[in-house]
Amino acid sequence: MRERTSADRSRDGGGVVIWLVVAVMLVGLALAMTLASPQFAYVRNLEDMPILPMVAGLVVAGLVYQCVPWLVRATLGAPLRRKRLALIVMVFAGLAMRLVLVTSEPVLEDDYHRYLWDGAVTASGMNPYAVPPLAARQAAAATKLGQLAKEAGPVLERVNHPTLRTVYPPVAQAFFAVAYWMAPFRLEAWRAICLAGDVATLALILALLREARRSALWATLYWWNPVVVKEVVNSAHMEAIVVPLVLAALLLAARRRPLAATGLLGLAMGAKLWPIMLAPLVLRPLLAQPARLVAALTLTAVLTAVWAAPVLLAGIDTSSGFVAYAQKWQTASALFPILQRLLDGLLGLLGVTSLPSGLIARGLLAAVVASVAAALARRPVEDAGDLMRRAGLVVATLLLLSPAQFPWYTLWLAPFLAFLPLSGFVLLTMTIQLYYLAFHFLAIDAYEHFRTWVVWGIWGPVWLLLAIEARRVWRAPLAPAGGGAG
Repeated sequence: MRERTSADRSRDGGGVVIWLVVAVMLVGLALAMTLASPQFAYVRNLEDMPILPMVAGLVVAGLVYQCVPWLVRATLGAPLRRKRLALIVMVFAGLAMRLVLVTSEPVLEDDYHRYLWDGAVTASGMNPYAVPPLAARQAAAATKLGQLAKEAGPVLERVNHPTLRTVYPPVAQAFFAVAYWMAPFRLEAWRAICLAGDVATLALILALLREARRSALWATLYWWNPVVVKEVVNSAHMEAIVVPLVLAALLLAARRRPLAATGLLGLAMGAKLWPIMLAPLVLRPLLAQPARLVAALTLTAVLTAVWAAPVLLAGIDTSSGFVAYAQKWQTASALFPILQRLLDGLLGLLGVTSLPSGLIARGLLAAVVASVAAALARRPVEDAGDLMRRAGLVVATLLLLSPAQFPWYTLWLAPFLAFLPLSGFVLLTMTIQLYYLAFHFLAIDAYEHFRTWVVWGIWGPVWLLLAIEARRVWRAPLAPAGGGAG
């Protein structure tokens, strides 16, 4: 082995310096958000908030992030020492981004009030699906619900869509309840759970990368993702508890433990419904084992019944969050309004006025996602990398076709970027930040501009890049995206 020259050492140092520069930029942007966040306090009016500068900062963070895949690829062939240094920078910089945001005011977000209220109701032994927050505000002071409403103070007053009963399934409610037991109605307690879920997600990504014989450096695409940092820590979105459950199920599936994987996927479905789309991939190895397949399907059915029971017992009507979400929830989508208008025209030509075009459009898109999931499960899974790339394509299809496309929904896809770092998906980390312009247009009473034009700024470039990549992807959609062990 030849002695390392000063030029070799200089190149290694230069490579780590680039990692440090990118890290400092992302940590600095997170710190800037924390310093600006008091101007987004709930009590302030939208027109008084510096929305445009905040969106600019988020877009810049997304722009800086665009170099991360290149940085990882450039480091894969470097000496082991440089890769280890880069990995240390990755871990500590990502942790720093999160820690500087722990004390920040949530920016343009208030979903956490619902989590805190639901957790209190669940922890108190009541059915969170029974009464909408507005009715809870009016409950008699002598009742258990009335006492809890008084204890909640401004949290209950600030729950959005107060006429709707909660849309979050029972496993999510259990996590909300834990936050209440830790510290009633405190965002800090819920943030601690979100941060724990975020760290668990990183650990699971690293374990899956090991299974796939891919470099641990690919985890940077999750750990430095500015959308993940903003939506998990600053906004405290409950996706932080869903994603690790999904990844744990996929890790068990990669280790050839499909029954255990089915159980964990069932738990993930109890936190949010979308993981059911990954069931074909998880169950695929059991097609040759009918008895175990029946056992897995039975387990899935039992868990589904358990999660559905409290919702059904509370009643399904127009005040149910599940009904409202399934029928009319739509935001930031460029594709769905076009599909709905086309269906409106078609139904009009046919003289059919009794069928809701929105519900039909949702059914068609769900069928497309299910078909993609089934198609990707047709062939046996080769290894962990193959499994994660297929699962990533299923989740990406779901995200791209969803009628509601919030920034925190991109957290579903974020862990799969380590296995499927397509340019279109990476670009979404920058363009999805334009979602927050909706609040600017609301403040100036021009929301139609957002729905008509800004949504295309979000999704147009993403679809264009994916179209450019489509030929390579669909010729070999499961081929490794590069990067060996190390």
